Amino acid sequence: MRVRLLGPVDAVVGGAPVPISGLRRKAVLAVLALHGEGIAGTGRLIEAAWGDKAGRASLNTLQSHVSALRRVLGNRNAIVARPPGYLLDLGPGTTDVTEARRLVERGECDDDPAQSATTLRAALALWRDRSLVDVGGMAWLDEQAAALERLRTRAQLALIRARLALGEHAQLEPDLERLARARPFDEQVHAQLMFALYRTGRQADALSVYRRLRTALADNVGIDPSQRLRDLEIAILRQDPALDQSAHAVRLLAGCAS
Repeated sequence: MRVRLLGPVDAVVGGAPVPISGLRRKAVLAVLALHGEGIAGTGRLIEAAWGDKAGRASLNTLQSHVSALRRVLGNRNAIVARPPGYLLDLGPGTTDVTEARRLVERGECDDDPAQSATTLRAALALWRDRSLVDVGGMAWLDEQAAALERLRTRAQLALIRARLALGEHAQLEPDLERLARARPFDEQVHAQLMFALYRTGRQADALSVYRRLRTALADNVGIDPSQRLRDLEIAILRQDPALDQSAHAVRLLAGCAS
């Protein structure tokens, strides 16, 4: 049994997806699942699920939703009443979020780029849509959704690093161009794009990417690129032979903070 949050909120029971009806009920399940093995207090559950209408929600209403969720999950012990609230108790692998975090961390730490890429692809496959896509508009859940989307981006960038280490520079250029447009101040994305362009013989384009980022940072944030990114620009200008050693270069890219 697993609760899924990386997309619409639902549950997988007996290997089959089971939809959850009602916005509030989905929100209650999402809050419980996001607390992992911790207790979600009744105040947090009501505030997160009802938002600015929390004053109209009663403890009885919350209990009604919890009872309905237990029926959906097919196990009255799946949600345990434990002061000051409730605990989701589904055993190992409770949520797709837990599995995604585990896979991302494992993929980032793997020294074998091929295995790292396989692990990170498995992590990214857990996202079926935007995180918590059908419970938007509730402040606390919106914050959690943003954090889960940052985890997704982290996995995407780690996968790109692994693929760069495998020599897939040309294949990655379109994706990196798209990411750079979507994240105009993200140094890591731009460093990866610079590296991919350089490795495909487009030195001038790689340097143009650096200048574009430098201008964007100066005009919008009032800062210069990091020293690590400036070092990458110098290495490209000098055609540093170290850039032809994928492992060394990818370690440099991993250090470029966004």
